Amino acid sequence: LRCADFFSLGLDLTFRSDIIFFAVHIPCKLFPQLCSTLSKAKEGCRLFTYHALDTIWWSNEPCPFRQVEENIPEGDTFSTSWSPQGFRFYVYVCDRSQTTPEIQAGVRNETYSEWKPMWDEASQATYFHNEETEESQWEVPRQAGCWRVEWSPEYNANFYWHEMSGHSQWEVPKCLADLGWTT
Repeated sequence: LRCADFFSLGLDLTFRSDIIFFAVHIPCKLFPQLCSTLSKAKEGCRLFTYHALDTIWWSNEPCPFRQVEENIPEGDTFSTSWSPQGFRFYVYVCDRSQTTPEIQAGVRNETYSEWKPMWDEASQATYFHNEETEESQWEVPRQAGCWRVEWSPEYNANFYWHEMSGHSQWEVPKCLADLGWTT
């Protein structure tokens, strides 16, 4: 048994590991590196994580993992010190025998956001909480995951830019639409 910071020691152990526990929030800027490393996982390796792989698989490399069937129901939660009633974790197994990967690769994933809209009863208004930095703010965030809201003075409209790929588009990605941005 070896425990360590995955990004400093664990990277070279992925292909030999029987189980990987990610009981931490991984910052979204590290998702591509994480996916590249996990794509080399040992067949049969189990992965226990806060993150749903279909929202963070920001890589063109095929995802060898599939979610363990017993873990698919949303009600499958685990009691923790910070959430005794249960917290949603995801359990996967590395299974390269899948003819069509359950988790599709895509560097421009539009679903992941580190920001969550929260309702404040006292002010009767929505604020936004960043689960990676623990910051909160009243203004709608201009960036979620690797997507950023940009302004085009030429067209007098917002457009949406994906930082990692350089792709831009007029349609609002889901991660920003969920925060209130519209096309």
